[in-house]
Amino acid sequence: MTVLTTSRKPGRRTRSFAKVIARYLNWKYINRGKKNLEEVLSLSREVCIIEEIKGNPAVMNFYRNGKLTTRIYFSAGNVKKVKMDDTPPVFIGKPCFDPLLFGAIPQSRAGEKLIRKVDFPKKIVVRNSKLYFYYIDELILTVKIHRIS
Repeated sequence: MTVLTTSRKPGRRTRSFAKVIARYLNWKYINRGKKNLEEVLSLSREVCIIEEIKGNPAVMNFYRNGKLTTRIYFSAGNVKKVKMDDTPPVFIGKPCFDPLLFGAIPQSRAGEKLIRKVDFPKKIVVRNSKLYFYYIDELILTVKIHRIS
């Protein structure tokens, strides 16, 4: 299971964003507190750390086995809080990164067959460089991807 946390001393908006993303993607949210990077990376094989710029969530750092694998620079819109179930999200469209990074249903033949047979309440719609997070046809969050490295 992927663990999500924030950088040290995050702002209220970053904490709120992190909790919503963790809940949406069925990840475990950990309150960072005074843990250093080594302690955070020892919590799980896969870790995501959200950093902020000027009090806003702006960078998602993905670590696998203690090594930084992907860094996504983004800006987030307002977050709408909704009670969600634990179903995995489905990507609709072509994201500029591997959707498996977010633990989504794979965009393979088998994944596409499953999506046609089962109505998933969590959908991430990709248009241009924006991700629209829906839960039962209600827009929860919008994220604009600026750069991936």
